[in-house]
Amino acid sequence: MMVSFTSLQLFRLERSLPFFTTYLLMVAFALIGYGAKADSTQSIQNAEKVANNIKQNSKQTEIRVGYQKGTAYLNILKARGSLEKQLNPKGVGVRWIEFTQGPPMMEAMNAGAVDIGVVGAPPPIFAQAAGVPITYVASSFPSGKSQVILVKKNSAIRTVADLKGKKVAVGKGTAGHYLIVKVLEAAKLTLKDIQPVYLLPPEARSAFEGGNVDAWVTSDPRYAEAERTGTVRLLATGEKVAEQRSYFIATRSFVNKYPNFVKTIVDEQKKDEQWAKSNKKETARILETATGVKAENWEWTFQRRPNFGVIYMNDQIVKEQQQMADLFFNLKLIPKAVQVKEVVWKP
Repeated sequence: MMVSFTSLQLFRLERSLPFFTTYLLMVAFALIGYGAKADSTQSIQNAEKVANNIKQNSKQTEIRVGYQKGTAYLNILKARGSLEKQLNPKGVGVRWIEFTQGPPMMEAMNAGAVDIGVVGAPPPIFAQAAGVPITYVASSFPSGKSQVILVKKNSAIRTVADLKGKKVAVGKGTAGHYLIVKVLEAAKLTLKDIQPVYLLPPEARSAFEGGNVDAWVTSDPRYAEAERTGTVRLLATGEKVAEQRSYFIATRSFVNKYPNFVKTIVDEQKKDEQWAKSNKKETARILETATGVKAENWEWTFQRRPNFGVIYMNDQIVKEQQQMADLFFNLKLIPKAVQVKEVVWKP
């Protein structure tokens, strides 16, 4: 069964499940602003029943997996049914829960409604700072080439230094926020030297295409869609400057109680990543169905993603994530400093 959560529904879920921290709500709704309109009460009612059943039974009979519709991670695993093939014979079901973005997924974990999922780099930092009991399980390979700053093809902006005084559309507290800060830093500039315009992805794109901002910080597959129109020019990427990863994040209780299930999920994702690497056209078709992004755009993104795969956390990955956490603290995006290594699981 698949359940879809919106931010408003998650707020309602908070009333019957564990307490959401005020700060995390602020991050999800005010700072980052992700979410959508509530469409039905059925999803929340289903999630409440699942969460209550898990509390009442000592044996895990269903694993709740959070995924994002607009990303590649987990959508291939879901479409191929690989996880079900491994777990169903053991009497364990899989419930796929769709989210618009990462922050609401972290909220759902705090509420006890999701066991494990995949998000970008920023959401777990905000969650840890807010005291949500999460655990880093594994990560993707870096994807610096997929995180970019774009300008119009005929723009007079030729270098990062030319962004001085210009309006740049970016999501606050996102991977793009980290990217613009690091790229500016490499050019000996800071956010104070530009005019950041904090917008959601659809709004940022509209502002850029409408000429209301001078540059746009975005990532694949939106980058691929824009690039293939022939109307944009690449100004900078995160390669070697702001390499970023996606992360498998689980609740602490799930990792502690069911480490074998965690390993099964990661191992099946690894297998499907290898399959995808050898079957890119079919993978692109799967992702078109799952995300609504055209297959040819997904194929375009694969040219920038030579390293398919998933790896368990190691010291280097923790160091990279810690750098982002420290930056967000210095920018006052999180209320306290966090130590990523304190919430890392190593099998």
